[in-house]
Amino acid sequence: MRRLLLILFIVCLIGVDQAGLLGQIQPAYSYHTRQQSRSAPPSRPGPTIEVFVRPEFAARMHRLRATILKAAAQHNHPQLSGMSDYEFAVVIATILYNENFGWAEELIPPLRMVTPVYQSAQQQVNLHGLGTNFSVWPANLRPSVAAEILAGKVPLADGRVLHVPLRVDGSQIDPTTFNDQRALFAALTAEISDDELAINYLAANLERGVWRAVIEGQPISWRTLAAWHNQGIVDPVAIRNNPTARDYVRRAAAYLPLARSLLAPANDALTMHAV
Repeated sequence: MRRLLLILFIVCLIGVDQAGLLGQIQPAYSYHTRQQSRSAPPSRPGPTIEVFVRPEFAARMHRLRATILKAAAQHNHPQLSGMSDYEFAVVIATILYNENFGWAEELIPPLRMVTPVYQSAQQQVNLHGLGTNFSVWPANLRPSVAAEILAGKVPLADGRVLHVPLRVDGSQIDPTTFNDQRALFAALTAEISDDELAINYLAANLERGVWRAVIEGQPISWRTLAAWHNQGIVDPVAIRNNPTARDYVRRAAAYLPLARSLLAPANDALTMHAV
């Protein structure tokens, strides 16, 4: 019990994720319109940021390269997205890099030392079956959005919910078999904490973003999908008018070259040789 109280204290002290504490009283489909919102970061000048990737996470990304490419091939629909599977994979990698270096860490560099502790704390709180809905890394997904993904739900701007066929490769969860949302969120937390499963969930989430943009007649680019993942919006005007989404896209732009380099076809031979 003391350990759990300490974890809760760490989350409350470091985090601003109030929606995570209220996850048990919100319907899953409302996640993007209500719970996806994150605190707007302080305004900072400049078109982008200085790239920072922890060495441990850089190594993880190289190990996960094949998983990212496979997930992109499974969840990209070029006829809808207008993207090649490689371009879709670049979006996945860009978001993963971006999600693992937040604006607070950039603003206060000493926080970089405690970020892994904070990330682990949010995961542990969710796993304790309290019904909390904290974001979980590496993809910074909430259990509620994971439930939406498995249910194939795509919330639209007008409040309607589109249902699309989605399958998360490797998931062992059927949300309809859970009577207790606390147990469901704990199970989902375990899956989205796993690197490979988290990538599959993220790819499926971006597929939902493609469907949302298509239905609403919005152009699709990496910016569209990044804003969808961060704030659940795809309209370019809405993205520009949302300080959090606008800053998220600005930050993500810094990681595009790194993501492209990681997934470049020229690296295939190196990966095969390493295997």
